[in-house]
Amino acid sequence: MSDISSIPLDDVVLDQRTEEDLVSQAQVRVFNASGGQLNDFSENSPIAALIQGQAFAGSELLYYINKLPLALVVKFLKLTGVEQSLGTKAVTTLNFTLTSPQSIPFTIPEGFEVVDSSGIYSFFTDANLVIPPGLTSGSVTATAEEVGSAYNLSAYTITSPTQPLSFLSQVNNIEPASGGTDTETLDQTIARGLTELRVRSLVSADDYETAAETILGEGSVAKAIGLLSKDKTKEELGAVHIFLLNANQEPANDAQLNLVSNSLSKRIQLGTILYVSPMDLLPISGSLIAKLTPGANIDQTIADLWDAYQNYLNPSTYPVGQDVVMNEVEYHLRLTGGIVNIQTLTLNGSPTNIPLPNLYTLPTPYSLLIKLVDDNGVIYESVRGGGEPVDFDTGGA
Repeated sequence: MSDISSIPLDDVVLDQRTEEDLVSQAQVRVFNASGGQLNDFSENSPIAALIQGQAFAGSELLYYINKLPLALVVKFLKLTGVEQSLGTKAVTTLNFTLTSPQSIPFTIPEGFEVVDSSGIYSFFTDANLVIPPGLTSGSVTATAEEVGSAYNLSAYTITSPTQPLSFLSQVNNIEPASGGTDTETLDQTIARGLTELRVRSLVSADDYETAAETILGEGSVAKAIGLLSKDKTKEELGAVHIFLLNANQEPANDAQLNLVSNSLSKRIQLGTILYVSPMDLLPISGSLIAKLTPGANIDQTIADLWDAYQNYLNPSTYPVGQDVVMNEVEYHLRLTGGIVNIQTLTLNGSPTNIPLPNLYTLPTPYSLLIKLVDDNGVIYESVRGGGEPVDFDTGGA
């Protein structure tokens, strides 16, 4: 049985006929009803003009009738308290470093603006940051200027103050900016609203996971584990522990953990204890030696292999709790078509499957060392990912 929230409401049309269909059907009806006497439907015919006018009025009526299912759903969701999300602002932590320790407290004021390296995305500090005498750095949270997922920036990219401060050496965001979401479309609001109605009272693990992923947005991942204590080691009666990965494939930050915890705490059953933690990630470093497909482009093959490796190990789509299976990785690499066979493949230095340590850990692609051998025995070598990319090295096999 399909989840009702997956039904595309734009496809729910009560009457599919167009204005042209109405004109054609009316002409047939008039011709038959008149016994063939009314048969002039040419462009300048009064009968044709009358039929076209009536068909226009009919198509206008059908347009609004076809909107009725959508209007009823929207009205129903409004009555249940569902509102369209206008988007959220990304948050991060900014670390300020001074040129040298000061003899008096050094203050970065609330609302101090720092932009990313492109100069496009601005963040403002949420509070005064006071660096005590004798220290050279301090951290404060900051919020994006506007709503939107575009503000979910990588770590160490928000680095440029918009105004100078004496003794300020540098600024960096020490964690990725995350939590920014775009304004919902009407279809997204309806789908979310129907899902919220289904899981308004959280009972099963699927209820908790669906509710958490709805809060964090599309692309996020939640794993709910029953009876797991706060320290993740012991069994605790009544406990539900949720682990979260945000939409930009990073473990949920403190702001997101608090948001999910506060939102779900109002919907849990009496006697339930809720814990919320970031998802653990296990970096996977691969090493591949394979034979190059004759005639294949080296640059494209390297790029395709790295893309396939990343796509398979993408933590946003990888099945939670499933070990990394060597044969599956090989299969996705071979699908690129750039290699004809794999001589060796290791993951984290091992030629065997990589077991995940627990149910709240997901793999993430860290690096891939690629060595390709062509028909002449020439070896092409490159590193992608966490390792520093290198130019192709060639030499005899």
